[in-house]
Amino acid sequence: MLIFAKDMKRQFIANKKFSNYLLYAIGEIFLIVMGILIALQIDNWNTNKVDQQNELKTYQNIRSQVREDMKALTEVMEYNNMYLGQYEKANQYILTNNRNAIDTLAYFAMNLSQFSDFHRSANIYETLVNSGDIKLIKNDSIAGRLQKLEMTYNFINKLEDIHWELIITEISPVFRGVVNYTTFEIIRPDELYSVGLHNIFFECIHLARIKDAVYQKAIKEMQEIVEMIQEELDENS
Repeated sequence: MLIFAKDMKRQFIANKKFSNYLLYAIGEIFLIVMGILIALQIDNWNTNKVDQQNELKTYQNIRSQVREDMKALTEVMEYNNMYLGQYEKANQYILTNNRNAIDTLAYFAMNLSQFSDFHRSANIYETLVNSGDIKLIKNDSIAGRLQKLEMTYNFINKLEDIHWELIITEISPVFRGVVNYTTFEIIRPDELYSVGLHNIFFECIHLARIKDAVYQKAIKEMQEIVEMIQEELDENS
């Protein structure tokens, strides 16, 4: 084909058919341009296909991580609700001065040093931004929901820090020496019914209820993200 084109070019020139040669030259340029455009189109198509595959892979990774976080947070919620139930019962024992429940009250008081803890330092949205993979998320609604979830995570982290600070600064000093942690012997029974310990139980009840509300908010946001990602995967499968 190339030899034939060269022969035609020489023939046009030899016969001095300039107009015909000019048409041929224009045609040759047109074919070259079309070839370049087709090559660019194929390259763009391949690039878009790779980007789409990377986007779907990113969605799958996000969905997996959100599901793992949801499972972990569900377990943390159960612990929080368990401790909340203990705090509320302890509050009633102290209010009614129920000395028959002193052993149970002592057990609940010892559990004040335990608390539900959900910390997520490497958040999903921040990780996507730092890695540059956020540009792969074409669905702005999903990106926005991820950013909103990160804000909820940060709020949860602050609540967990507040709870830990409460244990260190208030619970430990008040409860120290009241019960022997080794033998579980109640050393100072009246302290279990003191105003100081009662106030601590009240603070823990209030904090546990706030944490439960924020935990539920995070779970709802996670479920919405998983549903939105599933829709994207179904549409592009």
